[in-house]
Amino acid sequence: MHKPVLFRVTNNLDVGGVQRRLAAVLPLLAETFEVHVVTYRGRGVFFDALRDRGVHTHFLPMRGKWSPAGIARLSAMFRRHGALVVHTHSLGANIPGMIAARLAGVPVRVAQVHVAGNHWYAGTALGRRKQAVQEALVHRLCTDRVLHVAQQSLEGFVRGTGLPRSMNAVLHNGVDFEAMLTRPAGDVRAEFGIAPGDVLVGFVGRLATGKGVDFALDFMRRLHAANPRARMLLVGGGASDAGQARLRAEAAAIGDGRVVLLAGQRLDVHACYRAFDALLFPSEELAEGMPGVVLEACAFGLPVMARHTEPVREIARYYDRIRFMDDDADPATVLADALALPPADGARFRDEFDIHAMARRTLDLYRAVLSEKGLAAPF
Repeated sequence: MHKPVLFRVTNNLDVGGVQRRLAAVLPLLAETFEVHVVTYRGRGVFFDALRDRGVHTHFLPMRGKWSPAGIARLSAMFRRHGALVVHTHSLGANIPGMIAARLAGVPVRVAQVHVAGNHWYAGTALGRRKQAVQEALVHRLCTDRVLHVAQQSLEGFVRGTGLPRSMNAVLHNGVDFEAMLTRPAGDVRAEFGIAPGDVLVGFVGRLATGKGVDFALDFMRRLHAANPRARMLLVGGGASDAGQARLRAEAAAIGDGRVVLLAGQRLDVHACYRAFDALLFPSEELAEGMPGVVLEACAFGLPVMARHTEPVREIARYYDRIRFMDDDADPATVLADALALPPADGARFRDEFDIHAMARRTLDLYRAVLSEKGLAAPF
């Protein structure tokens, strides 16, 4: 008996929060579905890795924004494979993907919003409003459900589009706890020369606007003045050559030049979490949807030092080792408070954010849409 066919559409499968979640959940969904993932900007490091785990991967480049030719090719692919479900990710995939799925007669059409602040990313307010209106029209005509990784995203999207709240739902991201906690890992502290008595603060994320990189550097500058044994390992890529050069220069100017260490983009981020004493998460409000970095740090039981943002407050309802801070807070006090937080009871956190729970809730959502249409779920 053939499995029903699920298509997921995203811009690429490179290292990033959305991509890491897809890399973890799609092989689980492949136990129920014949899973296909389509990328349209590039392949990325997970493209072949997912194929090796039983997921069909396709690269379908689209020239121009939401070109009719690209939509036609995507629709033909859905029709050719007999897709039961099409599930798209972010604005760039939501508009062409939902149109293509409707044209192909796909029964279940789900779009997803990941970041509250820049989902509509045009450079001007008028351009962003135009994108919101375009997306709202497409969803009214083509989409069964719009998913959000956090409540903040849902509220902002409903305000921005005028779509009925009943059409929107929250589906929290999941973490593959078992894989992260049991994978072999090298000694990151030894690799970077972190002494046993040093306190290692971690920063993990793309080196992009809104991620708080400058805040992290200033935090460590002030922390090192109070505690010379404090160090930071900054894990992430994405900066331009000029941005990397500026970051290296600013890091080298703190203390003896070995206070902030640049690890670059790494696939063994689990080994970095094991090395950290605490995570610093300085992203700005609206820069994140449901930050996977914080979820991963919580999976390792780490204390988290975070600026005030609604998605992290949503996580804090399930995890007690988060110390929120104002921008002018004393870093030494913040770190001491975070390290003094008692161990969290991980059971409640895992129940909500485990990757298997995310997969189950995803299947439940697809079944609910089929039921609303009077169709029986073939899974």
